[in-house]
Amino acid sequence: MFRPQPFFSALVVESDPAVASRLNSVLGVLAPGRCVVLVPTREEADAMLDTLSFDLVFVDMQLYPIGDGASLIADVRAMQPRARIIALSDTDDRDLALSAFASGATGYLLSEAEDAEIAYALRALTSGGAVLDPRVARHVVAMFAETLAEPIRTSDFHADGAFRKLELRSLTPAIPEGTRHGLPG
Repeated sequence: MFRPQPFFSALVVESDPAVASRLNSVLGVLAPGRCVVLVPTREEADAMLDTLSFDLVFVDMQLYPIGDGASLIADVRAMQPRARIIALSDTDDRDLALSAFASGATGYLLSEAEDAEIAYALRALTSGGAVLDPRVARHVVAMFAETLAEPIRTSDFHADGAFRKLELRSLTPAIPEGTRHGLPG
């Protein structure tokens, strides 16, 4: 098994004790002897970030009872710009993932990620990459495809409007008229 040593200290901000404990165990196996700090709230995370430096930060996107993972990610990015930040969530919601990346996260994993997926994420981050859970990637790719298709739909809409205005059913009758006015045929 790959044993990365990508960090000296990690902060895990996770409101679910079972997820936090599991991450602590996984990080202990992947990088024995490293400092791993577990905190369940935004307030405790702020206190730790004010006093310690972290190379790796895991942030629960749905912090309870109060807090918001995206704003914590933005604060970590501002306070510790070299930190690698992985957003954690129990949902594959596209908008939540996009808010994590917009706030400065370098990765997004589902809380239920397998140990091997976490190891892969750390390896990717160590080599300068970013991490996106495959279930979330599916939504993001669909969004990109939708965005890329928009100009085609827009140009089709405008062409249809021009055809109606010129009382044409297709482009064929317009070609001789356009050629007569100097447009390429």
